[in-house]
This record gives sequence, structure tokens and C-alpha cells, in this order.
Amino acid sequence: ALPAPAPAVMLKKRLLGFDFDCTLTVRHFYKVFAWGYAQGNLSAHPHCRYFAEWCEEQKISTKMEGCVEDDMVMDALENFCQGAGEASFRDVFREVFLGGSARIEMVAAWLAKMKRQGVEFAIVTAGVSASVVRALSVVPEWQPFFSSGRIWDTQQGRHRTTLIAGQKALILRDLSPDAHRILLVDDALGKDPVPEWIEKGASVDSFPLPYEGPGVDEESLKAIEAAILR
Repeated sequence: ALPAPAPAVMLKKRLLGFDFDCTLTVRHFYKVFAWGYAQGNLSAHPHCRYFAEWCEEQKISTKMEGCVEDDMVMDALENFCQGAGEASFRDVFREVFLGGSARIEMVAAWLAKMKRQGVEFAIVTAGVSASVVRALSVVPEWQPFFSSGRIWDTQQGRHRTTLIAGQKALILRDLSPDAHRILLVDDALGKDPVPEWIEKGASVDSFPLPYEGPGVDEESLKAIEAAILR
């Protein structure tokens, strides 16, 4: 008789939660569109100049036409896409905000490797979740890892707290109540750490990146990998 097949190895469930701006992106997507483009103020944030330089090369307006209504960043994105076209939005987001094709592909390969090891992914932003879904619609390399159901913003949390990083940690635990390990990766943790009581209550660890820096790179991804798999 043939020997019985070896039992399948059950991987421990792990959730890796990313902030969006200056964590997955290399520049602050929300502030450039909501502060710079929407308000016609390219001095609103240092990252606006990279967006302005790209637009000037492409002969595209750097200022929103018309008034902002309900949601500044979503109004700005729709205005830009209507004026410049979807192809231009695709190009500016991938080149200016994600750092180009090589970085996009590098991160995608790393996400695929982590997924094979049982890691799941989420994005929790202090911005607007719909703007993240809108942006990632032009990044098919990353879409398999970040469905809209795993893209949240801090306004959507059920816990009553004004602590942004704390709210992110609580949302991540709500997204995966039975995860063996959860890690929050965020560039703002140095300024806004997850309080100890939330770290303990939600059982979520943190991985800080440089504030409003260039986001994850090969070196930081190696360290994140070690942290989430330990």
C-alpha cells in the first residue's frame, strides 16, 4: 500500500497593514492633490514640486478648475482625470508617486513572495480610502494584493479614539480577528506611535519608516519580512 500523504502544513495567519502615503508611495499623494492641486497652491507641501514638474513637461494644468465640493481629494482626482485624461493620471501616479515601473515590480514581487508564506495585506490611511482604490486602479501589479475590502481609512473605524495610529491598529485587528501576528508599517509612527494599551489590546506591532520619506524599498522590505514572519 502507498504511504499516507503527509498532512498539509498550515501556515499561521499574518496580516501586514500598510499606511499609504510615503509608505507604499514615494511621495504624499493625498497632500499633493488635496492641498496643492485642489487649492492651486503648489507651495502647500514639498512634494508638490515633483507633481508640478511632471505636469509642466506634459503641458498639463497644475491647478484644479472649478470649486471643491464635498470631498477635496476625490473632487481633485476626478477633475484631473477629466482634464488631463485617464492615461495621464496613470502615468503621473506610477512615475511621480510610486517611483516608476522598476519599484512597482519590485514591490509586487515581494508581495507575491509574502503571500506564498501566508501573509495577507491591508491598507489603512488617514486620508480617504476611495482615493486609494482610485489610485491603485492604475497599478494592476498591486491590485491582487489589495482588494477594496482591505482598503480602509481611519474615519471608518468602529472604535472611538482620536489617535490615528491607534485607530489604524484597531482596524487591522478588526479586519483579521484571528491573525497570529499583525504588523503596521507607517511613516508617521515616529510622530504618532501606537499607544501601548492599544498595542496590547489589539496585539499589533509597529514598523516605523522615515516621516514623509520615500516609502518602502528593498532594504526596509527585508526588515519588514523578518518582522512579520518571526
